Amino acid sequence: MYQLYVVSNIKETDSNIEYVANKFDPIYRLINDLKENNESEDVRELTEDRIFMYHCYAYTAKGFGYRSIADIADEYKKIKSDRVKWIKDFTDELHTTFSNMKFLQGINNKYLMKLNQIGMPYFVYAFIIKGLKYFKEDSSKLEQLFKTMEILSFRYKLINSRSDIVSKLYPALRNFKGNVIELNSEIKKTLNDNWYWSDDRIEEYLNSNMYENKMINYVLWEYEHSIQLKGYDTNKIKIEKEQIEHISPKTPDEGWIASGYEVDKNNMYSEQFIEDWLNSLGNLMLISGSHNASIGNKPFAEKLKTYKSNPVLKQQEEIVTFLNETRKKPKWDSHAIEKRHEKILEFAINRWSFD
Repeated sequence: MYQLYVVSNIKETDSNIEYVANKFDPIYRLINDLKENNESEDVRELTEDRIFMYHCYAYTAKGFGYRSIADIADEYKKIKSDRVKWIKDFTDELHTTFSNMKFLQGINNKYLMKLNQIGMPYFVYAFIIKGLKYFKEDSSKLEQLFKTMEILSFRYKLINSRSDIVSKLYPALRNFKGNVIELNSEIKKTLNDNWYWSDDRIEEYLNSNMYENKMINYVLWEYEHSIQLKGYDTNKIKIEKEQIEHISPKTPDEGWIASGYEVDKNNMYSEQFIEDWLNSLGNLMLISGSHNASIGNKPFAEKLKTYKSNPVLKQQEEIVTFLNETRKKPKWDSHAIEKRHEKILEFAINRWSFD
């Protein structure tokens, strides 16, 4: 408002200031609405200051390099003509962003739900802000955008590296004018041009020690959805005290492992088994805390009976399909783990592909 007072034609000063005031009045009402809705865990990110920052990522020259109001002042100083228009345009865009963030809270979309489930990275909001500007009434394009953002977010969190990828995504954000297919292609190219975030690197992570990766629960839940019978909604299923089960158990404190697993004559795992299979996708499974406690490190045959009787999770029920049927007694060995691992790996690579 002060800058408008300084640069406006004297006959237009009052009307220009009134124009901005009339934009900020509904912005503050929207802020109050957002505060009231922030009791929901899904929208915990949508505070006044954060929305403003996400907006500046999307629309200021510094993009993801934006840090403070001084960056806006620097950009403003570079305007050589029609500073009044610049101020009005900035205010218009800001009002649109706050309005659309309230609109976002009312969208019912499975990929948006998944984004909230894994925790939406801060930079994703900038893409969503621009998307809502161009096609917020087009549910098909919104789904495409949310899906692309979910894939990007999953990969970002799976790798969880200090290596900077966010700044490299800015050209895709800057060029985004509503074409989601082009955005998807540009993000894919950006990640693959930076080896640390490439398709090969994603596969490498999925092939590694997934037990210690914070995305393991999400991967196994998405796998569960994929193998459930059609017509059954598993998104609403909750597991009491959800845990990750090692089918072939971690070495217990006693120093020996029960029967039915791949061990040497001393009832111990080989170093290769520990390195390649113990913490791999193929040996990990969703389970309730009480179920996990009840089976502990019991022989595999006993574990298998409890898996078969699980009425909810198909991934427990299907364990039997990976066993060598020629054996008289069921055994969970590296061959069975590898078969299951390959199935989950193939699912994950396809599920989180940009193609």
